[in-house]
Amino acid sequence: MMEKVKLALNYALMLEMMKAKGLDNATIIALLNEADEEVLESIDEGIPTWKTLIDYYRINKDKCQRAIIEGYEITFLTKGALKSLLRIKFGMKEGVDFIDTGEFLDQVNITDENLEALHGVISKNWTIVLEKTIKIELTHKPVFNI
Repeated sequence: MMEKVKLALNYALMLEMMKAKGLDNATIIALLNEADEEVLESIDEGIPTWKTLIDYYRINKDKCQRAIIEGYEITFLTKGALKSLLRIKFGMKEGVDFIDTGEFLDQVNITDENLEALHGVISKNWTIVLEKTIKIELTHKPVFNI
C-alpha cells in the first residue's frame, strides 16, 4: 500500500472547508486548477489567503490530487489546530462533543465512521486512546407509590 500524502495543516483545513461545503473531489481539483481566488474566498472568509493553497497546488499538483482523492496525513498538529480540525472536518464543538482538559481532549463524542477518518488524518504527535466506559444499572427499577 502506498504511503499517505503528508500535508501541512493549513492546506488540510482548506481542503476540509471545501468538502464541508459539499464540494466533491473533482470540483475541488477543478477550482484549484482554475486558481479562482474569489470563488475560493466565498467558501470561507476566515482564511487569510487561498493563494497559498493555489500556489502550493501549482507546485505539487500530483501530491495535492492524491491528498484530495486518496486522503492525507497531517504532518503536525497543535492542540488548537486539532480542535479546528474536529470543528471543520466533523462539525464538533468544544464543551459539547469534547472537553479540553489543558493537557488533552477528553470525553470525545465521535461516531465510529468519524473516528476511523480521524485515525487516518491525525498527525503522529497525537495518540487516540480508546477508553471503554461501562454503566451498570438496576434491572428492575423500584416504583414508589406515594
